[in-house]
Amino acid sequence: MKSLRVIFALFLLLSLATVSVNARVSPLEDYPSFQSVGSGDLTWWGIRIYRATLYAPLGHYGPKRPHALEIVYRMAISREQLAKTSLEEIERIRGRRLVDREAVLDQLETVFRDVSAGDAIVGLHLPGEGARFYTRTDYLGRIDDPELAAAFFGIWLGPASPRPGLRSELLGQAR
Repeated sequence: MKSLRVIFALFLLLSLATVSVNARVSPLEDYPSFQSVGSGDLTWWGIRIYRATLYAPLGHYGPKRPHALEIVYRMAISREQLAKTSLEEIERIRGRRLVDREAVLDQLETVFRDVSAGDAIVGLHLPGEGARFYTRTDYLGRIDDPELAAAFFGIWLGPASPRPGLRSELLGQAR
């Protein structure tokens, strides 16, 4: 009987450890009023790269209010490629190369990680402050530069977004 209690206690401890390891860390948990505004897929030559969903308070996006963008990847992409592509899109929107592009690239690499199909990265934009980045289980890092954070989210949400169809879907304008 005593050994049965020990086994049960070990099983219980193991179960609790598993629950804490699988606990979700998400900015959306800190913002219970956030609701989906819209979502859409990024495709390239018919290949689905990712699905993006925009969240905002009560489902109403405003560029000067906190909002979150969740991207669920459909394929493996390296941290370096995510950062490089983000930098290139920011530069394309601005119409020029950034003077501090290596520093920006380094900063972007700190908030990403290698992703596989099914992985998600959530970016929480706090206008005027910066941005924080998460996976479904981990905090990845932050961008403290409000201008860089705004430029990053502008890739999807800005009027000069290189993907206007996806932007419309995210903003809930495509019906």
